[in-house]
Amino acid sequence: MIHVEAFAKINLSLSVMERRADGFHELDSLVQTVDLTDRITVRLEGDGIRVGNDLRDLQGRDLAEIAAERILHEKTSSVGVSIVIKKRIPAGAGLGGGSSDAAAVLVALDRIVKPRLARRKLERLAATIGSDVPLFLRGGLLRMTGRGEVLRFAGQPRRERFVLLVPPIHCDTTEIYRRFDALGAGCRKEGGLGANDLLEAALSVNPALAEYHDAVERTGAQYAGMSGSGASFFAAFSDRKAAGEAERLLGKRFPEAKVLACSATGEGHRIIGEG
Repeated sequence: MIHVEAFAKINLSLSVMERRADGFHELDSLVQTVDLTDRITVRLEGDGIRVGNDLRDLQGRDLAEIAAERILHEKTSSVGVSIVIKKRIPAGAGLGGGSSDAAAVLVALDRIVKPRLARRKLERLAATIGSDVPLFLRGGLLRMTGRGEVLRFAGQPRRERFVLLVPPIHCDTTEIYRRFDALGAGCRKEGGLGANDLLEAALSVNPALAEYHDAVERTGAQYAGMSGSGASFFAAFSDRKAAGEAERLLGKRFPEAKVLACSATGEGHRIIGEG
């Protein structure tokens, strides 16, 4: 049995370029992992792969199950696996929770099912599961390019305190990109911390997001923006007292939303126990 913490991520900036031949868009994003976590417990027991996830509105197959299938196939293993996921990272919010869970399962099963895979092979396997999965094998402050699978370290983790505002609105990534394509190059913005080329498309698909976006922009943060394809917004503060005040005010104004404070990490996952 092994317990792993799976961290969330924030896209501090996101530039979206042309559509590639494989149907994905070329991306350039500065990504920071943060200490908002899901907790994954993996056991070798029984037959097949069983996933227990306390996320009631899960859409489609759990990426954790797909990750387990892929790595067991790679290792030509038929062991039975039980995976229990305790969710804290909001789903459908652009914070990478599902991808992070998948990476945590890869790490866990790589440790407890022999032989161990080379790091590059594990990262290539992660990329077949989802564009964001490889970044959680590394974590920290990363520059993400390609369709998201090309990673390089971008320096030390950010020192700001982040306040996340997560509306009770699910953003469908496919629909957001479809709207982005329909809007054309005019919705692309100048890069920089907080810039996100998908913002206009997200607001167009879900106009109710505008109120949350505007509130975060008015917090007095050093910079603020939307993570991924939404629906979460973040505000970054160098002063923890200011961050705490923003967290309090946003929570008071939007009781229906989740308001979460977090800090940068230098890792995308953390093994917290084996036995």
